Formats: sequence, C-alpha cells, structure tokens
Amino acid sequence: MKNSRLEHVAMCQSFVHQISSASLQKRTGVFSVEYYLASRTLLWAGHVARMPKSWLPKRLMLSWVHEPRIAGAQEMTYGRSLERHLTYFGLVDGGGKAITFSEWATLARDRAGWLKLVTKAPFNIGKLQLRPPRCDTRVTPEEKRRFLAWRA
Repeated sequence: MKNSRLEHVAMCQSFVHQISSASLQKRTGVFSVEYYLASRTLLWAGHVARMPKSWLPKRLMLSWVHEPRIAGAQEMTYGRSLERHLTYFGLVDGGGKAITFSEWATLARDRAGWLKLVTKAPFNIGKLQLRPPRCDTRVTPEEKRRFLAWRA
C-alpha cells in the first residue's frame, strides 16, 4: 500500500510540475515497476534453477511444447519474459542477447551472488532529499514549567 501511494503521489507531482520519472525516482528512492517485476521474476527463476530436477516447478520450467503456437494465443511466454528481464539487468552475451539458460542457471547456483546480481539498483540513490523539520515541537519539562509560571 505504501509503495502504490508513493507512486500515485509521484505520478501526480511529475504531471503537474513536469518532473522526469528518473529524477522523481532518485528523489523518492522508489524504482520503476519494471525493476521490481524483473527482480522478483529472476529471484524466483534462480530459486527454481537451484531445485532438484525431480521437483515440479523445475520440471515445468524446463518443459517444452513441440507444437507451434495457436493463432491468436499469447506471444509473451515465461521464457521470453526471462530473456527480457535478463537483458534489463545487463546479463547479456557479446552480441547483446540474453545469456542462455545454462549460463544464468550456473550463476544462480550461488544464492548470495545471484541475489546481488538481480537486485542491484538501476542507479545510485545517494542521500534521499528529505526536508528537515521546520522546528522541534517537543516541549521539555523546564519549558512547560516556565510557561505555566508565566501564565499564572
């Protein structure tokens, strides 16, 4: 709920004040939806790649349909979305295409390395630009005694 509210405010602010989305993302520290989708998808794919071959999620991931796609059926498959997400995080070969399954599955075997690889920030956030409070509204006991003495 918090992120969706932040994104809504960010969209309104960028529309009214003509702020670019990249600038707004740097200010708020919230990345694009594509980043979060790609990161979560690749984390799950890495988790499945580490599973034994006999487990159902791994068997489904490695399965292949030998029939051509039915006319009018969806064109974006899980494999194609993985390719897109790998490209988003820069996991490409020399020709700019996404690395093959055997290559990224080998990388995913190292859980900590894979986590670092697919959750790296798309840009350096740096220090968040938060406005300091205008004043300290807390009242000390001494100030309270002085005020009560003054008022009496």
